[in-house]
Amino acid sequence: MAHEPESNRTPRFWRDRQGVIMPEPVRRWFLPRIDPLTNLFLVLPVYLFYQLGVLFTLRRGPSGAYQWVGNGVDFLTGTLLSLSGGSLAVYAGVTSAVGAALGGLTLWARRRSKLSPRLFIPVVIESGVYALLMAAGVGALVSSLGLGVLDGLSLPAQWVSSAGAGLHEELVFRLGLFHGLAYLAVPRLGRWAGWSLALVVSATLFSAMHYLGPLGDRLTVESFVFRLFLGIVLSGVYRFRGFAIAVWTHFLYDVLYFSLRAS
Repeated sequence: MAHEPESNRTPRFWRDRQGVIMPEPVRRWFLPRIDPLTNLFLVLPVYLFYQLGVLFTLRRGPSGAYQWVGNGVDFLTGTLLSLSGGSLAVYAGVTSAVGAALGGLTLWARRRSKLSPRLFIPVVIESGVYALLMAAGVGALVSSLGLGVLDGLSLPAQWVSSAGAGLHEELVFRLGLFHGLAYLAVPRLGRWAGWSLALVVSATLFSAMHYLGPLGDRLTVESFVFRLFLGIVLSGVYRFRGFAIAVWTHFLYDVLYFSLRAS
């Protein structure tokens, strides 16, 4: 019987530089990084759910203009409503235009770059697993601290805000601060020290953000450490699994958190 050449065989197991052995299907999924275009495509549903969901959860202020009480680092929604005088039509028009532009950019870029839509379901499943692990790991701590910045909102509004948090906070604190600081620090401090500094600074600012502004929670050591821990975990997800999985993990974790609190 003729044997298949060694070079043409697909190995069942793979060993990395540190000697860690993993099955070939696991290696194919976990080792490649998701390209930027696919990351944009994968988070579009979160963006649309948030921006369109805002339309159904806006509150009328004393003057009759619409107001949004939501994610603390989403400066766009509140600014747009303020500039439009609280006009629902203007907000809907601009939001739809931005969504169409992002979708068009994705379709245009698909001709020039690799796009992997088939990753959507696996990414959501993987993110859901991470969200469940996070919930299980800190569930007792959450219930004992009684954290609830948005408890005054309805459950659908909390889900919408969860999408905003997943998208905007990952943009600001993971993609911007964590990765941006590492980009500046690693050449000067080295790989380990640079990424560690970026991790500590971004996670600390992520936790501190929850105590600022009208939605700010009451500052306690316990809640600050809890949110610092969440910032570290989400930074790890971003660092090793990419932006889209970090966004979906954050979004699904918040949805699970608010849903459990409402049950």
